Amino acid sequence: MLLEMSMDYITSLLFLCPIMFLASFVDAISGGGGLLSLPAYLFTGMPVHNAYACNKLCCNISTAMSAGRYLKNNLIDKKAAFFVGAVTFCCSVLASKIVLWMPDRALSLMLLGSMPFVAILILVNKKYPKEDHSDEVTGNRKIGFWIFTGIAMGAYDGMLGPGSGTLAIIIYTKLLKYDLTRASGNAKVAVFSSTLAGTISYLLAGKILWNYALPVAICGVLGGYAGSGMAIRKGARFIRPMMLVIAAVLIVKLIFEML
Repeated sequence: MLLEMSMDYITSLLFLCPIMFLASFVDAISGGGGLLSLPAYLFTGMPVHNAYACNKLCCNISTAMSAGRYLKNNLIDKKAAFFVGAVTFCCSVLASKIVLWMPDRALSLMLLGSMPFVAILILVNKKYPKEDHSDEVTGNRKIGFWIFTGIAMGAYDGMLGPGSGTLAIIIYTKLLKYDLTRASGNAKVAVFSSTLAGTISYLLAGKILWNYALPVAICGVLGGYAGSGMAIRKGARFIRPMMLVIAAVLIVKLIFEML
């Protein structure tokens, strides 16, 4: 019996680790890595709340790596990132508390229902700025957009998660007029803040399965490092196609869920 449990555990890790590497690689570039990693946890038979908890921890650690590389290359607006990150953190704490109260079935249905929304957002937003015009957004308008971004990110990532990085990139390019690479960098800070809030909430609730989360997180760090390096070198010509790939993955997953 013990041997059987050990083999199940090893098999699960052999399944989860490469997927987390790929998910973090994708997430560091265009966001959307959670569309791969969270279903992978659920596929192993892990309870929904435990899957959410492990995924939050792994995403938080890998996103920290990605954000650090963007910061090192001066691709993060520190003032905007700090403000948005603070608002995101507070909203994500509240959203995570709501998730902990929800039954597994309701949470699974809500996750499935969010996927068309993210796919449509990616497909509709076909044009992204090649140059940074964030200095055109000033004063109260800028602060208002910062608050909106923080609330949207905290609420969505705290309640659901998959696609939140992509959502943040769209907001940063459309409302705050960052170029795609700087938008991706700033998005990483918002995602880091939100996943940190979620990780703390799930940790206090005792939902993190450390024997799964820690080894998988190591693969996430490696994927985040590789992906952020690729995005920094290639820029918008690599980020946009990756966002379209995420949209395609979403659509295919939805079709399979409906069958």
